[in-house]
Amino acid sequence: MSRLAKIVVTILVVMVFIVLFAAIDGVRQSSGAHTPGILGLIVFAGMIGAIRAIWKK
Repeated sequence: MSRLAKIVVTILVVMVFIVLFAAIDGVRQSSGAHTPGILGLIVFAGMIGAIRAIWKK
């Protein structure tokens, strides 16, 4: 995979993470919680794993 493709895919992964995290946080705040909880941590770990997999040689 070329360097440009890796950069584009990384940006896409970060954008998807932001959307998912915002959705999780919004749902949790509407139910009275103040933190994103375990689902937020799972999504964050998934983003880290995806970025590591993209940039692995």
